[in-house]
Amino acid sequence: MRASRLFIPLAATALLLVGCASEEGSSTATSGEPAELCSFDESVDGVTAVQTGDDGSTQLTVAKDAKVPEELVVVDLCQGVGVEATPQSAVTADYVGVGYKTREVFDSSFERGEPATFPLSQVIPGWTEGVAGMKPGGARLLLIPSDLAYGPTGRPPAIQENEALAFIVEIVEIQEAPQ
Repeated sequence: MRASRLFIPLAATALLLVGCASEEGSSTATSGEPAELCSFDESVDGVTAVQTGDDGSTQLTVAKDAKVPEELVVVDLCQGVGVEATPQSAVTADYVGVGYKTREVFDSSFERGEPATFPLSQVIPGWTEGVAGMKPGGARLLLIPSDLAYGPTGRPPAIQENEALAFIVEIVEIQEAPQ
């Protein structure tokens, strides 16, 4: 009985290491399972990102006095494993976005219960720059100034003109663009 308790974690670790080793050499690599359950509680300039590993609930709040970013702020919340996303990648991600002016969630794949897939070359510049370098299983907090989001036009009614945005992005899978 005691030997079987040791075998299962050792076998799982061996499989994880073999999977990671086989992914590293792949140029079209894609998904990877996170090495451990991602859990974070991070505050940056009045923006708070919280996820508990127990139930996986993700919360993003922008305080009334949050400092509006003048340039892109990227904070790694959890490291992923495998191949890194590039600006030419397509990513499947779970995310939540909150506007600085409204302090309300304007979009959330978590609430929809399904991740979304985006070519990074076809999203706002703050996402293209902020998601590049992420690996499957990783999570980031992105604080995006309005000029790297939707700028003076906004995206009414959800995103006001010249509104900075905050996102939590969790990468599920990465697909490299064909060469």
